Amino acid sequence: MTARKPVLGTTAGLLLLTTTGCPPGPGPMRFAPISMRQAVRIVNDNTARIGGTLRASGSVDGYFTNEGRQHRYHVDAVLFYLSPCYLRFDLKKFGDRQVLFGSNDIDYWCYLKEDDTYYCGRHDAPEELPPDIPVRPDQIGDALGLGLVTDVDEATGHTRMVQRVVDDYQQILFLVHDARERLVLEKEYWLDRYSPQLVRRVVFRDGRGVLEMESRLDEYRPLDAGGPLLPRVMIADWPKSQAHMRFRIDKWTVVDQVKPDSIQFATPGECTGPQ
Repeated sequence: MTARKPVLGTTAGLLLLTTTGCPPGPGPMRFAPISMRQAVRIVNDNTARIGGTLRASGSVDGYFTNEGRQHRYHVDAVLFYLSPCYLRFDLKKFGDRQVLFGSNDIDYWCYLKEDDTYYCGRHDAPEELPPDIPVRPDQIGDALGLGLVTDVDEATGHTRMVQRVVDDYQQILFLVHDARERLVLEKEYWLDRYSPQLVRRVVFRDGRGVLEMESRLDEYRPLDAGGPLLPRVMIADWPKSQAHMRFRIDKWTVVDQVKPDSIQFATPGECTGPQ
């Protein structure tokens, strides 16, 4: 009589394979740190391929806080953006405008349906917006990672950026002089150390270094064959004003007919005063 060989080891091995699957493959490759100049070039080369006014359509979800009460919203959104400062961000519900953000080379503005009021400011004399408006219109392009990264202060001609490398990011830190000529941190671009090495987070800080706004970008896809990579999701938070926004972009297009002097970027009459 032939003895039966034990099969426990074989059975256990087969059971392990069926319950755990194949061993995981290697994860995405994290690039070694590169110079700040190289990192900036990657971002700017991608932005330079846009070649005109961008139009994004999608939806916005979020909440804002007014007098201690949280208000939630879900609206349709259309955004026009032309670098470096031309913007129109229109939020509507069932075709009825709820909020409008806008900016051109001179002015920026915000309209709120809740009080049927325009709030207006000028880039050369920025004003504090009311607490009901957590989003500065002139920051939205940056929040989407669409602005060119410049390393020169136009006023002084001096480089005003430094770089810091952390685990998964190369942080480009933008420095400015405050009213007392002290060097303070204004904003941060966090560039991914994984492909495609573009902007994943944008941070704005006040003169004391306190976080004002943080956006996180995800789902980069090409605009078209050979075109620039653009994010499909922006999630932004304003801790001071207890506001949150998630912009889900369904479609990006380039609209060549929209120029700096087009109606999309015109300062509203409510902001220009009596003529």
